[in-house]
Amino acid sequence: NSYKNRSMFTIGGPLETDSNGELTGALPYIDGCTDTILIHPQIQGTPCLNHLHFPPHIRQTRHTHPSGRVGIVVRGMGDCVLVEEGDDGRDMTVRIPLRPGMVFVIPKDAAHAFETTTTMGNNGDGSCSTLDVVAFHPDSDYGPTGTDHPMVNRTMVGGVSASLIPSIQTSMNGVDK
Repeated sequence: NSYKNRSMFTIGGPLETDSNGELTGALPYIDGCTDTILIHPQIQGTPCLNHLHFPPHIRQTRHTHPSGRVGIVVRGMGDCVLVEEGDDGRDMTVRIPLRPGMVFVIPKDAAHAFETTTTMGNNGDGSCSTLDVVAFHPDSDYGPTGTDHPMVNRTMVGGVSASLIPSIQTSMNGVDK
């Protein structure tokens, strides 16, 4: 009786590059960082895969996510800075150096930030590296819903979108209307 969602194989690559051939993201993120959605959520609330680009000299604002994250470093160097509770109950900072090929996990609600400003992100010549990560997000607040997706939105009945006419919309268990 319940609706079963099966994702299609769709990937939004290749990764974008700027005019110098450096990787960048298609969407603005925070603190000068950018993001590209590589695999979109098929339905709002389902997983997605993102490319996150951190330019040189970034000290990202500490933040959390309502679910865990798994990432792999695809290019560059930097640090993931986590704030954890120590044995004495006080906050302590843990700096994880990131290098290409490394996989990392950020737990649900863990305060963290990415940096490309430290000696770990330094190329040894006084310049800082960029950092490019592909991250799995197990949930999303973005994506189509039962009444908000291209097919229903762009189906017109007497000049009115079918998304605005509940009486003709198909009802499916497990898909919000």
